[in-house]
Formats: sequence, structure tokens, C-alpha cells
Amino acid sequence: MTVWDEINVSGATVPERLSERLARLIESGRIASGSKLPSERHLTEILGASRISVRQALQDLEMRGYLSSRPRSGWTVNSAEDRALEGSIFGNMSQKQRTIREVMDLRSVIEPPISERAAVRHSARELASLEEPLLASEQELLKSSPSPSALQRYDVEFHSAIARVTHNPLLIRLVDETHGWMAPTRQTTFQTAQRMKQSVTAHRMIFTAIQSRNPAAARNAMQEHLREILVAIDPLTEQ
Repeated sequence: MTVWDEINVSGATVPERLSERLARLIESGRIASGSKLPSERHLTEILGASRISVRQALQDLEMRGYLSSRPRSGWTVNSAEDRALEGSIFGNMSQKQRTIREVMDLRSVIEPPISERAAVRHSARELASLEEPLLASEQELLKSSPSPSALQRYDVEFHSAIARVTHNPLLIRLVDETHGWMAPTRQTTFQTAQRMKQSVTAHRMIFTAIQSRNPAAARNAMQEHLREILVAIDPLTEQ
């Protein structure tokens, strides 16, 4: 039996499981620091895994600092010292944690500037369409048992409406396209009563800033809203 036989994952391969098994072999020294891995094509044959799964596992290990990749040189195993230096800010997180952090990182890049533009570019008649999902969410919160799914829907509609009043089709499309990626941050498990109320309150502040044509306030309100979401998801977050 070779070292590669121990991580055979034939069938429906899960890249995360493959990554973890490779990581353990590297940490134990059975795959030595400084050694080169077989090519991706060869690894798919050795492991009985799809090339996509192998590539995702290798990329995950690179992010975590276990491997380095250079053009035409393939994958090289890093030493323990190099792993500590080369692991990315997402490297020590689980796949679920990393996905949420990546999504929130994306949102923090695109949504505050969109809110800023909305404050400058909206027309007076568009305010009603922007406020509509906000009013609906406020009414939902008055119920004895607010519906998390309804509040999630209003949340999506509110953020989409902000993009629409920028009058930039590309920004509108960007926000619409990313709603699927943002789904992990809107999971029902995160929707406590306090969290739902906090989110709707934040939306009201964002709306007020846009209505007042105050771009700085709109941007800041959105940034704070996204920060609160991340803290709610991960209370250990340090901003």
C-alpha cells in the first residue's frame, strides 16, 4: 500500500475530505516538506477522483499554506514554518466559515458604494418602491410570530431596490447575481428575533440616509449593517 492509497476517494468525492486527508499526511511527514506532488492529471488517476475535485482540494491546501504553486513547476509541499507564513486570512477556517466570510467580504466591497450612489441618483418617485419592502418587514415584525422566510424575502427585495435606484444596469445585475452567493448569510438558523429586528432597524437607517440624499451616511449605514450581520453569524469577529 502506498501513501496515496490511504486517501483514495473513488466515487462521489468531496474535495474538503480529500483536502483534510492530504493535510494530515503532510503534517505527519508522510508527504515530505519540499516534495512535489504528482500532476493534477496523475492525481486524478491515483485517487480515483475527478479533476475538478482534486483541483479544488489543492487550491484549498494552497489557501491554508500547505502547498505552493508556480507556473510549470506544479505543486510543492511547504514546510511547517512556511505554512504559518503563507496561509491566507481564510486558511484556518472551516469550509462553511470561509464561505460565509467570503460572501460578507464581497458584500462589504459592493454594497456600501451602491448605497452611496443610490443616495445621489434616486428620483423622488422611486422612494416608494424602495420603502415598500422595508414597510412590509416592519409590519411583519409586529406579528406575534414573524416569518423568517418572509423577512428574508423582504431583505432581498430591499437590497435589490437600492441597486435599482442607482440606474446602473451593471450594478443591478451584479446584486441580482450575487443573491445566490449571499444565501448562507440569510440562513434561517441566523434569524433570531433580535437579529431580525436589528436588520430591519438597519434598513430603516439606510433608507433614511438615501431619502435625505446623504451618500456618506448611506455608505456608513450599510457598512455598519453588514458588520452587524457578520458579528451575528460569528460573535468572535473582531472588526
